[in-house]
Amino acid sequence: VPEAYQPTNQAVPRCGGWSVSQRCVPEAQAFSVSFGSVKPRSGRRNMFLEFLSRRYWKQFAAIAAVHIITASYGVTVGWPAPIIPLLRSPETPLPSGPVTVDEASWIGSTLCIGGTIGTILFAIIHTYFGKKIALLLTSVPHIILWTLILVGDNVWYIYGARFCSGLTGGGVVSVVPLYIADIADKKIRGTLGSLTIIFINIGLVFIYAAGNYLPYDLIPKIMLVSPVAFIVLVSFLPETPYCLLKKGRPLEAERSLMFYRNISDQQYQTAEFTTEFDELKSFVHTQSTQSRICWADFTTPEAKRGLFIGVFVMALNQFSGIFAILTYAGTILQMSGTGIDPNVALVLVAILNICGNLTSFAIIDRAGRKIMLLLSATGVGLALAVLGAHSYLLTIGYDLQGAEWLPVLALALTLFLGAIGITNIPFFIVPEVMPPKLRSIGSTISGTLLCMFAFVTVKLYPIMMVNIHIYGTVWISSGVCAVAVVIIIFLIPETKGKNLNVQCDSKK
Repeated sequence: VPEAYQPTNQAVPRCGGWSVSQRCVPEAQAFSVSFGSVKPRSGRRNMFLEFLSRRYWKQFAAIAAVHIITASYGVTVGWPAPIIPLLRSPETPLPSGPVTVDEASWIGSTLCIGGTIGTILFAIIHTYFGKKIALLLTSVPHIILWTLILVGDNVWYIYGARFCSGLTGGGVVSVVPLYIADIADKKIRGTLGSLTIIFINIGLVFIYAAGNYLPYDLIPKIMLVSPVAFIVLVSFLPETPYCLLKKGRPLEAERSLMFYRNISDQQYQTAEFTTEFDELKSFVHTQSTQSRICWADFTTPEAKRGLFIGVFVMALNQFSGIFAILTYAGTILQMSGTGIDPNVALVLVAILNICGNLTSFAIIDRAGRKIMLLLSATGVGLALAVLGAHSYLLTIGYDLQGAEWLPVLALALTLFLGAIGITNIPFFIVPEVMPPKLRSIGSTISGTLLCMFAFVTVKLYPIMMVNIHIYGTVWISSGVCAVAVVIIIFLIPETKGKNLNVQCDSKK
């Protein structure tokens, strides 16, 4: 009962099952209460039980529904890896014939052009119409892209499909992190943020496994089911409390927050819930009374630091080469001289990538953002250096018989170590480091730059692999990671547990 959490010097009575106050307190766990604090016998056990608390169930359910489109986008991200080698082979399913290296680079990079436009477009939509509408609209280009792949008979249809995929990706980049920031409890915000990249990589595993074995025209037929399921499930979710308060609908906002905190009735509202909702109302009121965003807002130390960090993490996300490697993994494995079947290696790499995501998911809210980003950048840089060294020795004629497994291991470690930091932390650290007034536009700027950086890397990677070989290409990315390690150590702050609805004092 809520009264059990009021200051008292008496022991809290045990109650059967789960407590009504939405906290996950099993009957077997005894508490002692003094000066208003609840002290479990085992802090680590209590932390785990708190994480499983029913108060978080609807947050996980809502984000799982939203991530249907994220997983589908992951399929489109990984689609070129198994499909481009097929399109370049004599067995190409296109009546127009095999595609060239330049056409293959455009197949990979056209997604990024759509992503740049999609990021700006969906930022405008969620600003004026709310995040729920913006989320639902991400399914429209997704339906179009799989239809184009299904009916297309030449490479221009694929260009159009990849552009539409980018539009969806722009929506995922610009809307999903802010949706999570709006509904997530700050205790598990990092964990829920990590789910974004996990679902993207679930899509990658599917396409890496299925792309080499299913008929070319069967994949789009399967994938057309996902946006329909997404529309149905997300339609039942309420708009976020923040968006409803911005529209002047406080009662609906309170009900929305109750939904996401799994509070069925007002009589079960805790002091913690009331404080959170009051902070949110105060935050929205402060925003509404502020002047419109002007150039001076970007010249404050907090804004400059936030923008720098946003640009930096997005640049690291792309120039580390991870997205390009995911796009051209099949080609890289073929060119690296591995003796392992590239089709099997693709699946193994994708599974290890998800293992990295799950590792990040499990420890991000305990280890912190900075340490995870630092470990990730260091590990990716070293793994790419090893991959480049193997490629270089193979190119100059060294006999590497018995080490054919090394490129697969290096590639797998690159994606695993990237997944614990570089590929997921940028998507939710940006709202944490930006001043509240600039949080939305800062996320849009960072997301737009992410897509531009992605276009550069994805367009140039296949050309560079031909001109300066794999070793030259990945060594450049390794050098980027080395520079990033220095920047992370000295310039990136820790944002774990930061309350997004409270604007910190600038001196602090």
